[in-house]
Amino acid sequence: MGFDAENFGIGLLAGWATAYGVYRARHLIGRTLGTISTQASNVQNNAVRSSDRRYVSDLIMLAERGHMGPSGVKLSEIAIEPRFLPPPPLPGPQEDEVLWDVFRMVPQVHDLPALHAPYNLDTLNMDELSGGSRRLALLGVPGSGRTTALLLMALRSLGVLSFRRAVDRVQQKLDAEEAALNEKQRAVRIKERLMLEERAQQKLAEEKGVDAQDKKADGVSQFSHLMPVYIHLGDINPADVEYGKEVDPSEPLVRAAQREVGRITAKTLPGHLYNRLLAGQVLLLVDGYDDLPEGERQRRLVWLDALMQAYPDNFFIVVGPATGYGALMRIGLTPVFLRPFSDSDQAQLVDNWAEAWVHTGAKRLRGTKPATDVIERTKVKNRGLSPCDLTLKIRANFANDADLPGTEGWLRSWVARLLPPEQTFTQVLQPLTLAAMLQLDEGVITRARLEALMGVVPSVPEAEVQPETESADGKKKGEKDKEISAQGKLLNALRKTGLLVRQTGGRYYFRHPQIAAYVASLWLKEQPPEALAERSLNPAWTAAIGYLGMQSPIDDVVETRLTAPADILQSQVFEMAPWARLAKSEAEWKESYIRHLIGLIGAPSQFPLIRERATAALVMSDSDKASSLFRQMARNQDPHMRILACLGLGALEDADAVNGLRNLAADKHVDVQLAATMALGALRTEESLTAMIDILSEGTEQQRRLIAEIFSDMPVEGYPVLYDAIQDDEMMVRRAAVFGLKRLSTKWARIAIYQSFLEDQQWYVRSAAQLVFQQQQAGHGVRAPRIPQPDQIAWLQEWAASRGENIPQGEGGLELLLQAFQEGSTETRTYAAGVLGQLGAAHVARSLYTALRDVQPEVRESAHRALGYLQAHIGKALPAPI
Repeated sequence: MGFDAENFGIGLLAGWATAYGVYRARHLIGRTLGTISTQASNVQNNAVRSSDRRYVSDLIMLAERGHMGPSGVKLSEIAIEPRFLPPPPLPGPQEDEVLWDVFRMVPQVHDLPALHAPYNLDTLNMDELSGGSRRLALLGVPGSGRTTALLLMALRSLGVLSFRRAVDRVQQKLDAEEAALNEKQRAVRIKERLMLEERAQQKLAEEKGVDAQDKKADGVSQFSHLMPVYIHLGDINPADVEYGKEVDPSEPLVRAAQREVGRITAKTLPGHLYNRLLAGQVLLLVDGYDDLPEGERQRRLVWLDALMQAYPDNFFIVVGPATGYGALMRIGLTPVFLRPFSDSDQAQLVDNWAEAWVHTGAKRLRGTKPATDVIERTKVKNRGLSPCDLTLKIRANFANDADLPGTEGWLRSWVARLLPPEQTFTQVLQPLTLAAMLQLDEGVITRARLEALMGVVPSVPEAEVQPETESADGKKKGEKDKEISAQGKLLNALRKTGLLVRQTGGRYYFRHPQIAAYVASLWLKEQPPEALAERSLNPAWTAAIGYLGMQSPIDDVVETRLTAPADILQSQVFEMAPWARLAKSEAEWKESYIRHLIGLIGAPSQFPLIRERATAALVMSDSDKASSLFRQMARNQDPHMRILACLGLGALEDADAVNGLRNLAADKHVDVQLAATMALGALRTEESLTAMIDILSEGTEQQRRLIAEIFSDMPVEGYPVLYDAIQDDEMMVRRAAVFGLKRLSTKWARIAIYQSFLEDQQWYVRSAAQLVFQQQQAGHGVRAPRIPQPDQIAWLQEWAASRGENIPQGEGGLELLLQAFQEGSTETRTYAAGVLGQLGAAHVARSLYTALRDVQPEVRESAHRALGYLQAHIGKALPAPI
C-alpha cells in the first residue's frame, strides 16, 4: 500500500518513533491506567473506535486489490468461496457405514490435483475451518489461491464478504410462488418455516435428552469475533528475530503489519494490535513461507513459534507448500489443503469476471460486458488449470490482447499489461529476465545484484533503501534522480504497477511465482545448455523449465530426470506432468514421458501409492493416449487398477466411456462400483446424466448416496433432481437425497431436511435426516480439522490396554505406536504404519523401510505410503526401495 507523499518524512518517522516508544513502554503505562478519569476514558474509547475504522478501511483496501485481474475490480466481486480439505482420518477400523465417506477411494495427490479436482469431495468452508484447531497450515501448490484465501478470510472476518452463488432454479421457483402470495399468506408461510425448525430442534433435544436451547448452534463463524492481521514473512526482519527480556515476539509482527496499512493507521497500530493480542482476539494470516529463501525459513519459524507461545489464545493461519510442510507441523500447526476448483467453481469464476468486467481499468473496454460466445468459450477445457491459470485465461480472452495461443499468450499478455507506461516487452526484457533469474537462484531480487549482473556500479547502498524511509515515488528523501540507476528505477516502476513487491531491506520479488517462473524461462531460453543442465534438478526452477518447454526443446532434461535415481514419491518424474500439459504436441520427449508413466502404472507388484500418483500425472499431462490406457486398465483383474481407470476416465471427461462405466458400476467390488459411478458424474454429458438417474433409482445404497452428493455440485441439472428425490415414493431415493441436501446451503434444502426428520413415514429416512440435522445443529466445530495424538486413538488404547499399559503423552505415545507397529497383529501393524507416517514420525523411517519386505502385502503397502507421507513432510527426497 502506498504512502502519502505530502505528509511523508519527518512527521511519519516521528510518529512511528512515538508510537513505538509507547508500545515498548506498554507494561509501565498499563500500571497507570487505573488513575485515568472517566472523561479521559471516553476520549480514549472514541480514539480506539476511530483507529479501528481506519485499520478496517486500510485492510479492506489491501484485500480488495489482492487479485490478478485488472484494476477497478474488487476481489469480493469475483471471488469463489474457498473450500478446504482436512487431513485424512488416521488409519483404523472403519466406522458405521452411514458415516463412511463415499468419496474415500479418490486419491488426493495434492501436488498433482487434476485427478481429484472434478470430484465433489467432502470439504470444509471458512466457517467450519474456524471451529477446530486455532493453529492451521494452509497448504497448496503455487497458483492454487492460498493468498487469495487469506485475504478472503480477512474480509469475512470483517463482515464485508458474501459470495455469489450459481443460479438456483429451485429457489427461484419457490421464491416466485411466495411472491405471488398476499402479505398475510407470506407471513403465515414464514411462521410455518420457523415453527418447523423449532419443532425439529425440540424433537432432536427429546431424542438426545437435552434442552433444545443448549444444543442450538449460533451459526456464527469464530472469525467474526477476531481482528484480522495480514503479514508476509518476508517483512519479518531477521534482525528482529532475537528474543530476551526486552524484546517481545509481537514487535516484529507490529512492524510487518504496519507495512500493509497507511501512514496514519501505522501510527496507532502498535498499542491497538498489542491489546488485541493480549485478549486473544487476533486472526493472524501469515503469507510467504515458501516465498522465502530456504535458508531463511527456519529463523522465521522460530519467531512464529515464540509468538504462538507468548499469545496462544489467538488464531494463526500460515500458508505453506504442498510438500515440505513438516516444519510447520512441528511448531503445532494442523495441515489443511486448499481444494482445487471444481467444474462449477470454474464456471462461476468466469461468470463473476464477466459481470465485473465493466469495472476494469481498461478505458477502451470499460462499460462493456464480454460477448456471450466469448464467455462460453472461456468456460471450455478448464480442467487441470489452477485458479491462477484460469484467471490469466479469463483476462486474456476478455481483453482479447494475447498475441500467442494458449498458456504462453495468457502469461505474456498479463506481464505486458503490468510494464511501466510506454515501455515495451522487448525494451525491459533483459533486466526483467535477470530479475526473475535472481529470484529463482537466490530467493530475492535486490537492486545491487541486478546492477552487478548488468555491469552497473551500485547507485545507492542497499541498506538505505528501506520502505519506511522512502517517499511515495519510491525515492529516498532528498535523493537525486541521477543517483538512481536505470535498474533501480525499473524495480520501483514495476513495484508501482504491481508486478513486483518490495519487502523490508530493499528486497523485491515477483508478486506471483508463476510469473517469475515464466519470465525466468525467457532468460533460460537464451542461455547455453550448461545453464539449463545446472538448474534442471533445482526445485526452484521446476516450473520455469516447464514454461521453457513451450518455447524450446528440453529433451535432455527429461531424459536426465527419467534416468535419475528415484525417490519414494518418484517426484523427479511426476513433477514433469505439468510440463507435458504445456508442451506442444510435436515435442518428442512428451511421448517417451507418457510411456514412462504407463510403465509405472503397469509394473508388476507396483506400490498403490505410485500407481495413484502416476494416474494423477497422466491426467495432469492431458495426453491423448491417457484414455486408451485407462480403458485397458478398466479390464484389469486388480480392483485398485479398475478404480484408478474409472477415476482417470472421469477426470479426462472421456464421453465415449459411458457404456464401459455403466458396466463397471455393477462390478463385484464395492469401491469399483463407486468409482465408476463417480466417473459418470464427472463426464457431465446427457448420456451420463441419464445413467446417473438410473443409478439413483436402482443402484446400491452407497451408489444412490454418492449420486445425490454429486448432484449437489450441479446447480443446473442436480438441484431440481434433489428437490424431486426428497419427495420420491421410493424410501431409498429419499434417504439418498437427504445426504445430497446436506451439502447445500440453500433455504429450501434446510426445510426439506427438517420435514424429512419430522414427517417422513419411514424410520430409515428420518434417521438419516436426524443425523444430518444433528450435525448442522452441532455447529462449526463438529467437522473442523484436528489431528489426534497417539493417546487419543481408540484402537491403540485397546492394544495398550491388552498389554496392561496406558499410552504416554508426547514422544512416549509415538514410541508405543512404534511398538504396536513392530509387535502387533497384521491389522495393528498396518494401522500403526499409516499413523506414524501421517504424524510425521521421521525417526521411524528405518523401521518403515524394513517393513517394505514384510510378508504381508497390507503391511508393505502401508509402510510405503507412510514413507510417502514422511517425504511430503520433510520436503526432501527419501530413496526408493531397490
